[in-house]
Amino acid sequence: MIAYLQGKVFRKNSKNIILLVGQVGYEVFLNKKDLDSLSLEQEAEFFIYTHVKEDIFCLYGFLEAEQLEFFQQLISVSGVGPKSASNIISLAPLNDLKKAITSGDPSILQQVAGIGKKTAERLVVELKEKIISNLNEGPINNLVGDQQLISALLSLGYKEKEIRDAMQASVLDGDLGNKVKTILKFLAK
Repeated sequence: MIAYLQGKVFRKNSKNIILLVGQVGYEVFLNKKDLDSLSLEQEAEFFIYTHVKEDIFCLYGFLEAEQLEFFQQLISVSGVGPKSASNIISLAPLNDLKKAITSGDPSILQQVAGIGKKTAERLVVELKEKIISNLNEGPINNLVGDQQLISALLSLGYKEKEIRDAMQASVLDGDLGNKVKTILKFLAK
């Protein structure tokens, strides 16, 4: 499988580019936001998801490894294919998307064509725990006490003042994951 490509943008249209690597051109599908940021002849590098199905072999490219990881989480949900997942990533910054999912708000996801209410709700239910558990496994484990919780919530896009206010107004028990859930419930109100 192809996992990474670096080369020059040779051609570009509304859905993909041809990335010239050496003397080989790879068709790479990109989300709209990343596609708009590129110009012809620009050197670029992509983390690649290789989508293989019966009669399909497509490469989906991402400028950041975190985008690829989130994309893979999205397509793991039944009813969400690579095109829909790519369109979801184009909606907003990753932190905003993760914040919406962890706070239980499927409305932002419904803005994508092909993602109805039920699929958006399924995405929230299935990904909420994964996103929170990824926070537990990340580099914030090196921190201590309240700083772990603050770092986790900052990475979801919350402001430090609103986090501290929520911490003061909430009863925080258990491990970091439970504390994050408690604060997210408070902030969603």
